[in-house]
Amino acid sequence: MTEDRAAAPISRADAWQREHRTAAVGVATGKKFAEDHSTNLAALLAFWGFFSIFPLVLVAATLLGWLLPSDASADTLEEIRSYVPLIDFSSEGITGSWWAFVLGFLSALWGASGVTRTARFAFDSVWEVPPGERAGLARQTLDGLMAIGAVGLLLVASIFVTGFVSGTADDLDIGALGRVGGYALAVVVDVVAFIIAFRLLTSREVTTREVLPGAVLAGVGFWVLQSLSSVIISRYLQNAESTYGNFATVITILWWFYLSGILTLLGAQLNVVLRDRLWPRSLRSAAS
Repeated sequence: MTEDRAAAPISRADAWQREHRTAAVGVATGKKFAEDHSTNLAALLAFWGFFSIFPLVLVAATLLGWLLPSDASADTLEEIRSYVPLIDFSSEGITGSWWAFVLGFLSALWGASGVTRTARFAFDSVWEVPPGERAGLARQTLDGLMAIGAVGLLLVASIFVTGFVSGTADDLDIGALGRVGGYALAVVVDVVAFIIAFRLLTSREVTTREVLPGAVLAGVGFWVLQSLSSVIISRYLQNAESTYGNFATVITILWWFYLSGILTLLGAQLNVVLRDRLWPRSLRSAAS
């Protein structure tokens, strides 16, 4: 009798979510995410993302030292440091040198290639692509390089748009409408980046329409996470660094990459659930 009373609320919730498409899709996405052990794949994405971010910043610092006047490059590097606070740029360190550029470029390319390889493995696993039908080394390499270039540029553009609107909009007096438009533009850029990633890094042939729902979920979530991380780093992490040192910064950045990986895989799972109509699912068992 006690077990029946305890099961009654679950049964009612299960019946309700089965009758409502949005809730049913959400439950199915969450269950498939758990069944595929997507958190482990998100951890791999976090590792490679963390590994690639520092040489990438080194490349950016070197290029800025070559292309911009010292004052402009210093201001830009200070903006970059708000996202990667472990790196402290000095006025002597931003003049640029060829060996720093080559070393940083090769290291960043290696780390970014690890991100794309892991993402392809994760997306193919989510879509349940048989091993024999997955892309070969040549296609993986080509698609990975295309994804690194396109997605990397778009995400950097989104970060700078968000930083510009939130940090310098008062000086230009763009108003509330300008702020909203800038934030909306940053979200659209993030969504486009995820569309490209989902299409390029999946061995299964998928259309833009099929990956759009997951790209919207991941893009909006990534922008929110990006904005929150900027606030946390600028307002709270400095105090934590004085107490815990660089350990606090490392943990914060790792968590940022891990949560970004989770958002990416949730978007991929949502696409599969909608494309293959894997809903509704039962709340009480792994079976449909």
